[in-house]
Amino acid sequence: MPLAFCAVLAGCSATAPEHAPQEAEAPAISNAEPVFRETTLGPVHAVVELSDAKPVLGDQIRLTLRVDADSETSVVMPDFGDQLGKFGIADYKTTDTVREDGRNEYTQIYTLDLPMSGSLRTPSFLVEFTDNRPNSEYQGKLQELLTDEIPFEVASVFSGDTVPDDLYPAIGTLDELVIPSAQKTNWYLWGLLGFAGAAAAGAFFWLRSRKSAKPALPPDILALSALDDMEKAPIPKDAQAIDAWYVQLSGIVRNYVEGRFDLHAPRLTTEEFFVLAKDFKALKDDEKLLIRKLLERSDCVKFTNYLPSEAESKDMLADARKFVEQTRPAAEAASAPKA
Repeated sequence: MPLAFCAVLAGCSATAPEHAPQEAEAPAISNAEPVFRETTLGPVHAVVELSDAKPVLGDQIRLTLRVDADSETSVVMPDFGDQLGKFGIADYKTTDTVREDGRNEYTQIYTLDLPMSGSLRTPSFLVEFTDNRPNSEYQGKLQELLTDEIPFEVASVFSGDTVPDDLYPAIGTLDELVIPSAQKTNWYLWGLLGFAGAAAAGAFFWLRSRKSAKPALPPDILALSALDDMEKAPIPKDAQAIDAWYVQLSGIVRNYVEGRFDLHAPRLTTEEFFVLAKDFKALKDDEKLLIRKLLERSDCVKFTNYLPSEAESKDMLADARKFVEQTRPAAEAASAPKA
C-alpha cells in the first residue's frame, strides 16, 4: 500500500475522473515566462513547472509534474488532485512515454483556477518509487521523492491594486464633532477612572487565582487522553459529522505540537505549518511525514466532497497516537543512551 498522504488524497479522485474528457478546447494560458523546480533522488528526476509566476486573478495557470526514471525503476505518481484542495481543477491530463534514451517519463498536467489574489504556493508532490537495479543502494526499498513548492504572486484584477472610484461612492459630509462641556467631561473622567480601578482589581484577583491554580497537564497527556475519548466513541459515517471528527483529530495533533515543540500549529494553515516544520530539527523526517499525512487528509475532508471509509479514519486515529507516543518526552528519555 503506498505510503501516507499519497493514498490519503486518493479518495478525492472519487468525484473526478482520472483522465478528464477533452470535449472542449482548454482555456488559454498566458505566455509568461515559466518557473521550474527540479528534484533528484537516486534514479528518479522530477521537474515541476508553473506556467506563470505573476498571474492575474481570473487567469488560469498550468502546473506540470514531469518525472523520468530508469527503466528498471517502478514509479508511483501522485493521485489525481493530490494536495490541490484550494485550487479549482479546470482540466487534467496525464501521459506515460519512453524517451529516446530509454528512460520512462511520466507527466501530469493540471490547468488550475486561482482561488484568490496575493501570495500563493504550489503544493509539494510526493512521488514513490522502487529501484530494482542490481547493486543499487535503494534496491528493493520503497523511496519517497518530495518536490519543492513554487511561490508565486497573484495580482488583483485592478491595475496597481487601485479600486475604481465608482465602486466606493463618497460617504458624504460628516456631521460636526461636538465636544462635551467641561461639566460633562468631569463626569466622563470620573466614570473612566472608576472603570479603570475595577479592571485593575479584577486583573489582580485573576492573577492570584492563576498562581494558586494547579499546574496544567503536559501536552502529551492531554493529547493521549483526548485520543482515548475519540477511540471509545464510534466513528461517524455522514459527511457533516466526519468533517467535525477530522477537525477534532487535527486539532488534538496541532495543540500537541504547539505545547510540545512551541510551534504555533493551531494558528497556521497546513501549508504554513509544513514550511515552518521543514527545517525543524526536533522532528524526524518520518514524524513530519506522519503529521503531514494527517493534516492533509483533514484538509481533504474539509475542503472537498471526499468521504473517507471507517478503516481510513481508524488508521488516521492510530497514526495520531503513534505520532504523540513517538515524540512525547518519555519516549525520548527511554530511547536515550545510558551513561
